[in-house]
Amino acid sequence: MPLSQVMTDTDHWPHVNPDKFPHRLSPLQLSIMLCSLATVYALAGKFGLQLALFHPSATPVWPPTGISLAAFLLLGYWVWPAIFLGAFAVNVTTAGSTVSSLAIATGNTLEGLIGALLVNYVANGRTCFAQQGDTLRFVLLAAVCSTAVSATFGVTSLAVGGYADWQNYGSIWMTWWLGDVVGALIVTPAIVLWTSDRALNWNRSQLLEMGVSLPLLWVVTWMVFQSSQAMTGPNYPLAFLTLSILIWVAVRLGPRETVTAILLCAGIAIWGTLRGSGPFARGDHHESLLLLQAFIGVIAVTALVLAVGVAERRRAEQDLDELNRTLERRIQDRTSTLQAAVE
Repeated sequence: MPLSQVMTDTDHWPHVNPDKFPHRLSPLQLSIMLCSLATVYALAGKFGLQLALFHPSATPVWPPTGISLAAFLLLGYWVWPAIFLGAFAVNVTTAGSTVSSLAIATGNTLEGLIGALLVNYVANGRTCFAQQGDTLRFVLLAAVCSTAVSATFGVTSLAVGGYADWQNYGSIWMTWWLGDVVGALIVTPAIVLWTSDRALNWNRSQLLEMGVSLPLLWVVTWMVFQSSQAMTGPNYPLAFLTLSILIWVAVRLGPRETVTAILLCAGIAIWGTLRGSGPFARGDHHESLLLLQAFIGVIAVTALVLAVGVAERRRAEQDLDELNRTLERRIQDRTSTLQAAVE
């Protein structure tokens, strides 16, 4: 089959929205969409690099990884030029040469492309946050494995070009990789879940619980990561207090609300740690970043997988109740028919 036909045949693009395919868009719409995506990627990259302490190109959280994964899952693989252009614009204006920036942009693009390919064919694509097994496969394949591509391309190109010390290769690679992992874990689920289901079907009880849980999470996280060193120093690991609230949100509300709470918690934790406060603040910035990234990764995976599992069980219970009601109606109809025949 010709490549052009494969690129426009939705049967070869599993779990992708066919309404967003390029052959359904005019050239102007296609250009606007690609330019908008590249701009969003570049702005998110510049924001992420504001948090870089250990190396100008290695940040504790890299939101563009989550954006590229979500774009490939929701729109399709054809958006790769926008990802490449956005990544190149970020890196060529940060550190390195044009050649190293092209190599980094290639790694960033392949990172999202490979992650989306694995999720599409192994974890049911953009519906990967509907079942626990698919969510775990997303974590393993997209967030953990594919992000190693970008870290390897990026750090190697900087080291070869003389913009990074080979002696610090392992430390820079670890920071880069964990930053991409965190970006995939906290940004991709939020975009995919809120884009796939925009309906706000909250009842009064859920609204009340959200009104209590999210402000409480904000207060607790702020106290843990922004208050004085006397209460939240290394000897007072109070960060676990935030996990208890995240578990409550995961059990009582749903995956969308859970990823929103994770974003809130991660944002406050990152800001506080980089300012030198909170339980992960250390004299060594690299150690602080590793502790922070590990914390965000653990709470994100724990809360997200739990929320997906609870939602999956609720759907199964609803399906079972509906099946029981259907069977009861059929039994009543059969009984009425038999009674009529006997009479």
